[in-house]
Amino acid sequence: MFDNLIAQGEAVALLEGDIRGGRLPPSILLSGPPASGKLTAALELARVLSCEEAGPGAWNCPCPSCSRHRALIHPDLLLLGRRSFPEEINAAFDTFATAQGKAGAFFFIRALRKLAKRFDQQLWEGEETKLAKAAGLVNDLEERLVFIDPEAGAAAGGEGRKPKEALKAAEELVLIATKLEALVPDMPPVSQIRCVEHWARLAPWGRRKAVIIENADAMNESARNALLKILEEPPPSVVFALVTPRRQAMMRTILSRVRTYPFAARDAAASREVLAKVFRAEVAPVEGSGPALLTPERWLASKRAFPPERARQFATGLLGAIVGERLATGCAHGDGLREAGEAAAAEGLDIASALAAALAGSKDLGQKDEGYAGSFDALFAAIESLFGESLRRADLEALDLAWMTAASALLREARLRREAFNLPAGTLLETLAYKLRDIGGGRV
Repeated sequence: MFDNLIAQGEAVALLEGDIRGGRLPPSILLSGPPASGKLTAALELARVLSCEEAGPGAWNCPCPSCSRHRALIHPDLLLLGRRSFPEEINAAFDTFATAQGKAGAFFFIRALRKLAKRFDQQLWEGEETKLAKAAGLVNDLEERLVFIDPEAGAAAGGEGRKPKEALKAAEELVLIATKLEALVPDMPPVSQIRCVEHWARLAPWGRRKAVIIENADAMNESARNALLKILEEPPPSVVFALVTPRRQAMMRTILSRVRTYPFAARDAAASREVLAKVFRAEVAPVEGSGPALLTPERWLASKRAFPPERARQFATGLLGAIVGERLATGCAHGDGLREAGEAAAAEGLDIASALAAALAGSKDLGQKDEGYAGSFDALFAAIESLFGESLRRADLEALDLAWMTAASALLREARLRREAFNLPAGTLLETLAYKLRDIGGGRV
């Protein structure tokens, strides 16, 4: 039981004790740092509770229910909530490409199905028009999975596939997943929570149903209130597993109805073990960088086509160029921002060149390469992060606060325009950059 969960002894001991002792409550909260194994534990919990054997627990249990859970195709499992899929899928692809054995294929398939599960028809009752956009991609994904699944059988193209053909199919799957990920709701809408309530009250296919909600803290108020109603009187055949990295952001009324199982931050040695056993990755410590470099979260982030460090580099250059041009037109800034603007000007970096660098480095924010589809959000998140850091400076001046307040409003507007009208990302970024330059600059 929980054999695939590494270096989380306390959480495993609590979960195993409650399961074996019949004390597991119908609603639980798995709380801890990102990439600490919370979803792994939730999925394993769902499998164990649904196991058809007399003594459930073994990971390799041959019963049909466990087989379906391991493949993430069990009808008694619902999985919803936002997750950063590209990094895990890219990492799983690298693992599969390195060693196209059963373990690598299994890991890659599970990563893809964690995404496909977000489009379970049970979650989209009454929203069939929205689901239709994703249904074709999900079907394409499932059709191609048999080409890399060693257990699919030679007749379906499984065992008989040559390594190069399997790798090509895997590359196609990554592209499909990139398109599908863009359709996942930023947070579970209230309509999905109502669908969950209806589904939960139906009889299970097997022994027990499970609902897993990732990043449960990100739900809006109406969705939280709808979930609270279910948790007040949960059906006896269903377990609800909420997953969050921010327990403090959960509603107090929800916290009062769940039992929390804490997951700890792994140390450097445990992180290296996770990377070696799960991702088949050997990550050597870098002198002076500290153990944080070795965390699975940071390693996964590095697998993105446009990783956070790259986004921050371009965001820093762009904001420096914006402030530099503002200074050149007579706008005033405090010491912190002025230094950044002067440094950009000294390097000959203006807005046009900073934009060109950012667009080139992100393949026009994903317009020229689907693998960079998340670069728009990554770049905007980096800009917002830089603003947040500046706002926390002790020497922040009132004129900088006024500028960043107005700039933050423009950032939100650009995001909304992107979501509402699907405007070209490059054009939005260019327009935003010059608007940020012109705030208070005497231009129309």
